[in-house]
Amino acid sequence: MKEILFICSFISLTITSFSQKEEIFKGIELYNRRAESTKDLIAAPETINGAIKHFKNALKSRSTEEEAAVFLMKCYYFKGSFVEIEKNKRLEAYYKSKILGETMILKYPGSAAIYFWHLVNLAKWGETSGIMKSAREGLADKLKSLSEKVIELDPNYRKGGGYGMLGIIHYKTPYIPFILSWPDNDDAIENLEKCLQINSEDLMAGLYYAQVLHDEGEEERAITVLKKIISSTPREDNSLEDSKDIADAKVLLAEYE
Repeated sequence: MKEILFICSFISLTITSFSQKEEIFKGIELYNRRAESTKDLIAAPETINGAIKHFKNALKSRSTEEEAAVFLMKCYYFKGSFVEIEKNKRLEAYYKSKILGETMILKYPGSAAIYFWHLVNLAKWGETSGIMKSAREGLADKLKSLSEKVIELDPNYRKGGGYGMLGIIHYKTPYIPFILSWPDNDDAIENLEKCLQINSEDLMAGLYYAQVLHDEGEEERAITVLKKIISSTPREDNSLEDSKDIADAKVLLAEYE
């Protein structure tokens, strides 16, 4: 009798595990199609919402929880940045990732992926909320700490993504005497260059690199970087994101020339 119960239990667990893996596969399939039906750099919501549904289901199983959490945070980033138009809806997407990330970094403290996507969405939440407000609430220090943690865990995750985010945070965070004394354009340049040395195709890092160079009086170098971005072909697996960076580079180039 005990053997029968054990076998039944094993079969049940196997079926559940297979079912959750199937949810991951279905979610990834939809996530990879996230840029379908795009108009004016805004994607239709159906595909990414479908991916979110599958990853939420996979989040229920311990065997697929970590992978599902990473993809779910990727989905929330995409939804907030490239699907939602209204500010409150964008904030809602980033906030959902914020809550998820806060839970998952406690469960998976060694995951650079969890830390990175928590960082990215937290930064977008802060940016959308208002960077000065976020600075006063201590968010800037938190973002810096998270970036450094990603680099500590895996400096090559997302092809130097931790360096890129640390550089962007140094550049975008305002220097506030007695409150925020660490933001520094030299550190921004150093970290963005590290990111671009690892991955020269990181258009977002290039975009911010051009801006900080321009702010430091390196106008010709900034223009060269922007022209390189504009001449890039959007990557197939990152087409909408790259297209947005290319469009932003064109706006900046027109301003700088």
